[in-house]
Amino acid sequence: MTAVTGPVGLISNPHSGHNRDQFERIHTRIAGCTAIHHVVTHSEAQVEPALAELAKRQIAVLAINGGDGTAANILGEMLESRLFATLPLIVVLPGGTANMSAGDIGVSGSLQKATERFCRWCEGDRQTQGLLAQRALMRVMIAGEQKPHYGMFLGGGAVIQGTEYAHAEVHARGLRDDFSLALTTLRTVWGLVRNDPDFNRHVTIEMALDRGEAATHDTLILAISTLQRLAFGMRPFWGRGAGRVRVTLFEQGCSRFTRTFISIIRGHPNRNAVPESGYISHNADEVRLQLDGKLNLDGEILVTTGQVDISASPILDFLQL
Repeated sequence: MTAVTGPVGLISNPHSGHNRDQFERIHTRIAGCTAIHHVVTHSEAQVEPALAELAKRQIAVLAINGGDGTAANILGEMLESRLFATLPLIVVLPGGTANMSAGDIGVSGSLQKATERFCRWCEGDRQTQGLLAQRALMRVMIAGEQKPHYGMFLGGGAVIQGTEYAHAEVHARGLRDDFSLALTTLRTVWGLVRNDPDFNRHVTIEMALDRGEAATHDTLILAISTLQRLAFGMRPFWGRGAGRVRVTLFEQGCSRFTRTFISIIRGHPNRNAVPESGYISHNADEVRLQLDGKLNLDGEILVTTGQVDISASPILDFLQL
């Protein structure tokens, strides 16, 4: 694929992150781009009808203006509904707060600049040479539930404690921007360094990869993703193998935490980042977890009292601008 010639569809969630105070201006710019058919949704129930409308138009490009949860919900519905005979090229605009998906495989920059760049691409020759990235989503099935969840980042352990802190101390004060995310991340890491019980709690997780033998871990941090780069450019995955689901786990009591943690998130794990020291990283196509507790899937809190099965979706093409 070097150029896209078919119709372009865009689904926006005006209630997500940056859209809350910028959507009117963004909507005006999009309305001026006649190449885009824009659908605004106000609830999850409106996603399937929006996709059905765009499928009837036989769009070649599906753009999403929202946060990580919005993107995961729309793409998951697209995959489950099978409304599209040919899956469209995906474009992710940074309309949320964390915007990890957009940062890794979407349109970079502020929401306003990203929207302008995307509109110009739509109004131009729509070249894709050197601008495509391939990623899968994670399909997450929780025991006892009928409908799967989709996402590109799943966290457990201290990720949940950080999320709880954000809701209680940061979002409650009206802070939902990039600064709030940075503040939450730094506070969580500081809590772990100081062994603060509000952030460092024992979480027992049993994990099996690619239907192998399960191992039980007293877990400090669990991060599972199909992205290569997370918020602030963090690259906490160093496992080898062809699996599309990347897994990193820090065990309670892992040695030399501060220095090793810094090396890992920079994408250059030091010599201490080994299982014997409490640091585990693998790539897999299937992950099975067993736990009683909470998981954060692209901002959505999942509560489980048993088995969680994670598998990789078909690979999608994403446009990076």
